Amino acid sequence: MSDLYNNYVQKHLDILSLRDLAPGTISSYASYLNQFLDWVGENLPGKDLSQLTFEEIRLYLLFLKNVRSLNNRTINYHIAQLRDFFLYVLHREWERYQVPYLKYDQFLPAVPTRQEVDTIIDSISNSKHKAAIALLYSSGLRVSELCRLHCGDIHASGNRIYVSRSKNRSDRYAVLSSRALDLLTAYIRSDYRDATKDSWLFPGARPDSHVCTQTVYNILKHQLASLGWQDKGFNCHSLRHAFGLHLYEAGTDLISIKEALGHKSMSSTEIYLSLGIGSGRSVKSPYDL
Repeated sequence: MSDLYNNYVQKHLDILSLRDLAPGTISSYASYLNQFLDWVGENLPGKDLSQLTFEEIRLYLLFLKNVRSLNNRTINYHIAQLRDFFLYVLHREWERYQVPYLKYDQFLPAVPTRQEVDTIIDSISNSKHKAAIALLYSSGLRVSELCRLHCGDIHASGNRIYVSRSKNRSDRYAVLSSRALDLLTAYIRSDYRDATKDSWLFPGARPDSHVCTQTVYNILKHQLASLGWQDKGFNCHSLRHAFGLHLYEAGTDLISIKEALGHKSMSSTEIYLSLGIGSGRSVKSPYDL
């Protein structure tokens, strides 16, 4: 990237930090901008960014689509970053009809059955790993939420887990399963006797750090491979989907599932309507009536 654009990049990073976006979001947006500026430097050398045209923006998006073969959803992330760059850094109006978002296909996620979840958890011998995976499923936690739990966040008497600063930037309570609590208790008593309320529930390798999300992903990936299930399409988020779907199959209403999962919008919860049809939960064929 040309030194000509360094000032723009720094302004962009400053704005992202000022907006208090998540570190991962800032990193992604910075990467998207750098990719765009590399393209500008190669295809529009010396171009003043304040003079960029929407036709040139569209050429870049066609490059992402036809040359780099990025999927439409990823290209939409690039568009969102470019929009923010125009508005906050270049102080230019963004004309959404000049740069429309791309339509993209949506696929139903692979979700393990209750029996498959039990098989996964029961097959884990390490008490810490078993407790972590059981908690992901039984409480419907996001991996990032699991990693940031403190021992004091587990409220055994109230059968709930305090989750601070979830994805939608709000605190919430998640349900605590009695079976998962038994696994947590066994883990603490056998491997973590010096834990305090302020200790990370799942500490990382470095002192005073919590386990990282990639470690949790790897734990489940390794376990699926050991079961010969590496091609089933399951991942950590599949356990969260399983939590929601299995509640829905058991007759729990969508509003309760939305609250249990900490969804900000009902649209995120409505996926279980589609997933539930496969189990006959929500729709019966008129041919069988």
